Amino acid sequence: MRRFCLCSLCLVLWLAAALAQDCKKTEYNADHQKYMETALQQFSSCQPMTDATCRAALAQAVDHVYGVKDFGGSPRYLTPAEIAKKVKDDAGWEHLGSASDQEALKKAASGAACGQAVLAVMASDTGGHVSMILPGALTHSNGWNLEVPSSASFFVNKPGKSFAGKPLSYSFTSPQGVELYAKK
Repeated sequence: MRRFCLCSLCLVLWLAAALAQDCKKTEYNADHQKYMETALQQFSSCQPMTDATCRAALAQAVDHVYGVKDFGGSPRYLTPAEIAKKVKDDAGWEHLGSASDQEALKKAASGAACGQAVLAVMASDTGGHVSMILPGALTHSNGWNLEVPSSASFFVNKPGKSFAGKPLSYSFTSPQGVELYAKK
């Protein structure tokens, strides 16, 4: 019995160590913040906003922060509407759940903290909106009445409202219709 307990303990410790190595902790550091501030300034001054180079800001940010190149490259990045369709249909992206589900929001924050690209998507026939989840702690949203992750958003229709480092509830007025996806 003693040997069984010792073997069980060793197995548990080995599994815990193996799982801990799967997560390469990522911080939203000063370099990321500086990049995002520059990207937001360039995005806000980009004209016309319907130009594909203006709409590339999100794809470029996901590439810069997480190294994910799924959304194109220079000179052709995917637009937010194209990104929304791709993450929904691409087997390389996992659906975490709805933003109205606290467990899905926790998974999104945990994934981003481990260096995994995570996106919040509200798809619509007119294009919708996509936000990038950033590493950081969950914060309470009074409007959503949920704990939400940090995010970055580039608003094509209102570039001045674009931001990085605010709660996800700044990106969408409600969690209804917002789905979370993580890069596998």
